[in-house]
Amino acid sequence: RGAPHSSVQFFRFQWKALECPELSLTSSMLATSKSPTALLPSPLSRLWIGVHSAFWLSLGCVIPLVGVVESANSQDLSRSEDGLPAFTVPPTISPNPNPKVPLAAVLQFTATEPVDTLVEVSDGVNEWTLEFEETQDSQAGLPIIGMRPDRSHTLTVTIRDADGNQLEALEPLTFRTPSVTYGVADFPPLDVRVSQPEQMEPGVTMLSVRRNRPLPKGPKTQAFNQSFGLLLALDAQGVPVWFYQHDSRISDFELLDNGNIAYLTQDFRLREIDLLGNIVQTWWATERPQGESEGIPIKTATLHHDVNQVSNGNLVVLGTERRFLDNYYTSEKDPTAPRQTQPVMGDQIIEFTPEGEVVWTWNSFDFLDPFRIGYETFNVYWRLRGFPDTLDWTHANNLVYDEKDNSLLASFRHQSAIVKVDRSTGELVWILANPQGWPLWLQDKLFTLEGEAEGQTRWFYHQHSPEPSHNGTVLLYDNGSFQAEPFEPYVKVEQTYSRAVEYEIDEANGIIRQVWSSEIPGEEKVITFAMGDVDALPQTDNVLLSQGWILHNDRLPEMTWDNIIDFPGWTRVREFSHETPPEILWEVVINEGSADEDLSWFLFASERIQLPTVTEWDGTRISR
Repeated sequence: RGAPHSSVQFFRFQWKALECPELSLTSSMLATSKSPTALLPSPLSRLWIGVHSAFWLSLGCVIPLVGVVESANSQDLSRSEDGLPAFTVPPTISPNPNPKVPLAAVLQFTATEPVDTLVEVSDGVNEWTLEFEETQDSQAGLPIIGMRPDRSHTLTVTIRDADGNQLEALEPLTFRTPSVTYGVADFPPLDVRVSQPEQMEPGVTMLSVRRNRPLPKGPKTQAFNQSFGLLLALDAQGVPVWFYQHDSRISDFELLDNGNIAYLTQDFRLREIDLLGNIVQTWWATERPQGESEGIPIKTATLHHDVNQVSNGNLVVLGTERRFLDNYYTSEKDPTAPRQTQPVMGDQIIEFTPEGEVVWTWNSFDFLDPFRIGYETFNVYWRLRGFPDTLDWTHANNLVYDEKDNSLLASFRHQSAIVKVDRSTGELVWILANPQGWPLWLQDKLFTLEGEAEGQTRWFYHQHSPEPSHNGTVLLYDNGSFQAEPFEPYVKVEQTYSRAVEYEIDEANGIIRQVWSSEIPGEEKVITFAMGDVDALPQTDNVLLSQGWILHNDRLPEMTWDNIIDFPGWTRVREFSHETPPEILWEVVINEGSADEDLSWFLFASERIQLPTVTEWDGTRISR
């Protein structure tokens, strides 16, 4: 790949003893596996090589011979005479120059014409293949990913032209990855508890990892927590195969159609990177407290939490609007507390082109009741992020695009509600939430929850990550916080529990039913305060679950909803079978440790993804 070279000035070749009757030529400039003479610059040179090849083969090819041929004239090598593509600069492998992605490497070469590339990688235990189309520039470098830490890897490179002619580089390349130090301030400890690869969904698991030091409170601790983000991909054994470290906390990420990754940062930017960690594009919120940034401005107060790419290639992201509302609440516990004008943050859904043109918006202020508050409306979330005295009315924490009916699901944590929006019309289709406290003009958007077994009629609270499944259901993560709405009394922290739950939704009759949950009889229940992600896995019908911010059970008696963020926590990611009760097929625990440790690790999001592996290499052009 890359610009074809039409001339070669110097050739270095080496004869090698082989047990087969074919002769192989390796070169610092050229390589082929079938016809070593076809790539040399003149008929006389090819005759010389041919005669000597016969001579050395007759002697058993036991003595290597190295010679140098110099060509002073420009020779057209756009295609070899035997119809094979050729390397004009042979493959080389080098460490990724971007230290943010240390487990990746860069493959570089040039060829006589545009070619597709197949790279077979082995570390002695694992084998995988990577494919690259001719549009990817091999001179600039192809990303080699999927390598485990502190291992020696062998790479075999094959190129193929538009007619299906193939050429394998004669000499494999070797590359050793750096080691990783676990359990330090910039990389979490990983404890693999369960791994049954034969029953798991294929692929690797990408995690959005956060670190958190709860105490002492103050700007220094806040900067420590917010100045670190980690995207981490693990294989079925829980071993890292790729990671990217950033200097701002990361929330959601999205694998884009072009193979790059988009993610959202604590400072209200949306970034696109390639697999080597290089920044491709940045979009930023025009009203963010940090001011202007490089990249493309998007008119909104923030870009936060979640991003999706929709079918036309546009990006859909959560934004916000800050409004001053008169006669607003000053307490979520006392309904008689005096009211006053308050700055209130509400969420938007914004669709824009990659060039930054906003083509569609949906504003929660226009469709929901801003005077229906929830527990934690008066928290410090927006104040800590640069918006003084601002109340957190909706707190959208997830957005997902459903291509089946061109709709969007948005999760509003502080409303304990999920809304469905028609992307074509902007219509609010329905609200999935406890019907308590909603105004009359929204009653026809709500559902009745039906169920018979214990727990099946428990509404979710402070949920995260609704996900339409391939079965037509909706999965979500139920943190279960408070289990009430203002101004009803809430339950104590230690009396709640958290779970993934799946609902069957009957839109026509306004009924939902619980059809599955991650609860396992006899297992100690966990309580999470925030975050959590659940995904339906289409090939196996398994369920992937990461559990955000898990509280230490032995500290629960000390916790209240007001001081809960002062305690350390831990996290885990699991893959379940989709049966009742579910079986744990994979589990990686991060920093369960001691409840007295001052550093915690949390998971914002998890996705099972596929590396760009080849599925067909049969002599025809690769097509995606």
